[in-house]
Amino acid sequence: MPLIIPFLVALGIFCHGLGHLIDALSNAGFFHWLNSIEWSAMLNWFRTAPVAAPQVSSGKEALYSQFQQFMDMQYQISEMKRHILTLPALPDEGY
Repeated sequence: MPLIIPFLVALGIFCHGLGHLIDALSNAGFFHWLNSIEWSAMLNWFRTAPVAAPQVSSGKEALYSQFQQFMDMQYQISEMKRHILTLPALPDEGY
């Protein structure tokens, strides 16, 4: 038997199942729900330009860099706390 016959049978079975799936989705109102979405607004939201970094005046650059260091330190401390909580307890700690 040529190889094309089983392929065509499998393709027919797949298309038959796909037809039933599309029919079930349309009966459930799925396509009506898809049409109710405002796709143009969603696409415009994805295409918007990224927000630029805040412009800091020359007198406040030192304060801004100190603020960045402080926020970075807070993040590192929170990550360290999270890591410490995952460590096993010592034998004399009672767990």
